[in-house]
Amino acid sequence: MRTRAIAAPFLSVALAAVFLTACGDDNNSGGNAGTTTSTATTTTAEQTAGKSVEIKMGEYFFDPKDVTVSAGDVKITAPNTGKVLHELVLIKTNKDPGSFEASGGEVDEDAIEASGATIPGEIPDVEPGKTKSATLKLTSGKYAMICNVPGHYEQGMYGSVTAK
Repeated sequence: MRTRAIAAPFLSVALAAVFLTACGDDNNSGGNAGTTTSTATTTTAEQTAGKSVEIKMGEYFFDPKDVTVSAGDVKITAPNTGKVLHELVLIKTNKDPGSFEASGGEVDEDAIEASGATIPGEIPDVEPGKTKSATLKLTSGKYAMICNVPGHYEQGMYGSVTAK
């Protein structure tokens, strides 16, 4: 009887240890059950890519916000993880990506080109939950990356691409 009275507390502690270990966070586990992953990046994250890069779009961000790629033909894949339509427009310029004038909720792409900047391409009208890609010829230099869906640029949806 005395053995049972002493063994019971030890058994309870051992079971609690096993339970807590099983419920712990093991980053090497194969599953993601119960975890939440945020696609929005609040800090500037520079990603180095080669000839292809994925840039996620959501309300109202690009992830990563700042990207470095190899100059030449670059395949950009743009999944829309948000709930509204987005697009990705690249503008070759040394201007800060957040310094373009917006009128009526949009940046005037024609005025940008008239000022001497170039637009090597865009990935237009990506519906929520969809992904589009484009291969763009990027020469060495800096590019502003914007979403020019009305109001999105003004909400802070811009970033940069550097081609080296």
